[in-house]
Amino acid sequence: MTGAGPGRTRARRRALLIVLAVALALAGVAAGVTLAQPGRGAHWALVWSDSFTGRAGAGASPQSWAYQTGSGVFGNGEIERATSSRANVHLDGRGALDITAVRQGTAWTSGRIRTRRTFGAPAGGELMVTASIRQPDPAAGTGYWPAFWLLGSGTWPAHGEIDILEDVNGLDEHSGALHCGNLTTPNPDGTFGPCHEQNGLSSGLQPCPGCQQGYHTYAVVIDRRDPADQQVRWYLDGHQFYSVSESRVGAAAWQTAFSQGFAVILDLAIGGTYPDTVCQCSAPAAATTPGAAMSVRNVAVYQAS
Repeated sequence: MTGAGPGRTRARRRALLIVLAVALALAGVAAGVTLAQPGRGAHWALVWSDSFTGRAGAGASPQSWAYQTGSGVFGNGEIERATSSRANVHLDGRGALDITAVRQGTAWTSGRIRTRRTFGAPAGGELMVTASIRQPDPAAGTGYWPAFWLLGSGTWPAHGEIDILEDVNGLDEHSGALHCGNLTTPNPDGTFGPCHEQNGLSSGLQPCPGCQQGYHTYAVVIDRRDPADQQVRWYLDGHQFYSVSESRVGAAAWQTAFSQGFAVILDLAIGGTYPDTVCQCSAPAAATTPGAAMSVRNVAVYQAS
């Protein structure tokens, strides 16, 4: 009979600290306060955060966020026009940012913002990005596509994309995914490169009960501490639900994706490849209701070196 060795014990301790950090973040958000550095037992240091305090109707902080606007420019087939209008992106006055999809006739508008800073996991260290989010009302229906994600600076997909939260079509579900590698090396399944683009390496949609009725904490950890076992891990309310290791995609693609910084992006799309694939239809549907929002109470970035 063999017991747990030191390596396994350390791994369990690291996992516990991550769960503690995310749980403490969730507790802070629930109390309506800015995320603080996790407790003394944790090794995370707060790098950046936004708790979306301010008067109702104000826009996202121009010091922290840049609006990305336009129609048909993001490469995902989404149909909305992203704007900087307060009708699409505004503070609710109670510590949350609402990104709202609006329909005018047959045309849809919504919002997409990204951090002005980029954040990277230091060599030999870790990066955790977390947010408290309430998904859009499921009654809004087919075509809604809320997302909280990271995008690398450079060529897509080589310089990386990490989808921390995606859901579609008003489902009470969530998914995470990693994009990396290239679009030129074919795989037998019709995808390309080590991350199987353009689909990426995905957890697939998983149950997310209550995620449209209340705020839940979505987080990702980029772990570069062990050169032989670098990983990305995804968490919902402090519980890991997916991971991808360097060995799965190869050292070259991994280093290209994770040796630089990522911008944090929040957006609510309407229609596009992901909703269409899931519903096997052309989203949105005639019955899709405008006015639903993705509500974000807090975003924070932690680093451990």
